[in-house]
Amino acid sequence: MSKKELTKRYALFLLSVLINGFGIAVITFAHVGTTPISSSNYVLSLHCGLTLGQFTFLFNVLLIISQYLMLNKQERKEQIWNIILQVPITVPFCLAIDLGMTVLHSLLPTDLAYIFNLCLLLSGTCILAFGITLAVIADVSMVSGEYFVKIVAQKTHKEFGVIKTIFDVSLVILAVILSLIFTGFTQIEGVREGTVIGALCVGPLVRVFLPRLKWISIYLKDKNSVPNQTPTAHFCNVITIAREYGCGGRIIGKMIAQKLGYEFYDTNLIELIAKESGFSEQTVSKNEEMDSALLYEMIMQDYTVPLNKSMSRQDMLYVASSKIIRNIASKHNCVIVGRCADYILKDNPNCYNVFLFADTDKKLDFCLKEYHEAHDVAFEKMQQIDKRRAEHYLHYTGKNIKDPHNYQLCVDVGTLGLNNSCDLICDLAKTKLNPSKSA
Repeated sequence: MSKKELTKRYALFLLSVLINGFGIAVITFAHVGTTPISSSNYVLSLHCGLTLGQFTFLFNVLLIISQYLMLNKQERKEQIWNIILQVPITVPFCLAIDLGMTVLHSLLPTDLAYIFNLCLLLSGTCILAFGITLAVIADVSMVSGEYFVKIVAQKTHKEFGVIKTIFDVSLVILAVILSLIFTGFTQIEGVREGTVIGALCVGPLVRVFLPRLKWISIYLKDKNSVPNQTPTAHFCNVITIAREYGCGGRIIGKMIAQKLGYEFYDTNLIELIAKESGFSEQTVSKNEEMDSALLYEMIMQDYTVPLNKSMSRQDMLYVASSKIIRNIASKHNCVIVGRCADYILKDNPNCYNVFLFADTDKKLDFCLKEYHEAHDVAFEKMQQIDKRRAEHYLHYTGKNIKDPHNYQLCVDVGTLGLNNSCDLICDLAKTKLNPSKSA
């Protein structure tokens, strides 16, 4: 990375820090609860003579010192600049908080109607999410709170989301205790519905903003720098299959692979993903079942860094599976079922994306015959699995899994049946992937 590009990235990161500080000020001024990480600092600022920004600075310095003490000598050498750079980052962040609070106090009355307070809360949440998105795009540093959680997660070998949740909840509990002590156990300050709304909404909003702001990355690149001489990616022919539960996606995928002489990948990817990610096959298999609720995934995700640097288990497994899928697609012709393969291989001109669907009765009949599941069990399972697949796909691609624009072919398996669906996919895929041979 050239000095010019690095300068641009740090400038963008500085801008993101200022926006984040102002976002926290807006959320706090709404008086319906501040962010979890600011809750204790806010309570202290109400009773101890210092501003929210000043207490935030002291708190961040404490986190920076704690990071240093948790690392061994070798780790300190490797991460010392990441720790030191947090200090100059913290200063404008805290100044932005206090400046934002001052501006808001001068422009708006403190006794706004509840509906306006909610509007302020939502506005501040969006501002904060926008700032975090810019920081992710800049990709040069992390704020103290997130870096502290990252180091604790590494040291305890726990998932980032678990440590982040414990960290946030601890600060909220501390804020409640402090406010009760300061007010003689008469009221709780700084912790309200806004605290929960902010905690749950900021992350998903980052994922909404990020793909829509990727164009900023183009302006960060130094056009005069010499690009890395990396070889152009080579792709073989690939057929990806996304499907509704009960459409026989795995069976059809195997039939297609056998008919075309392609490799077939579905559950056999688990071992490869486990080796790439460092997780056990049991962990990968459990993740494959997508038994996590959307709310759990929202809490556990690490939204403050690019996906490939995330400490979230869910993100790490997605990154590992993406590497495996791209590696497979570069080596031999294959059929891949699920796992957002159509999106992962979106730059592959030799990729034919298929979506399988059927009406509910046909899918229930298939489950009864193939899986020997009772009607009620199959129906409930169908609802749950389809919902989780859709949530997973939306989470990592930003798209609706059932949107026909994602695919070259959508097949009604219930009407055509397994064999005819296989034949149709093979015939059309050969036309698309090998036009000269089919002519």
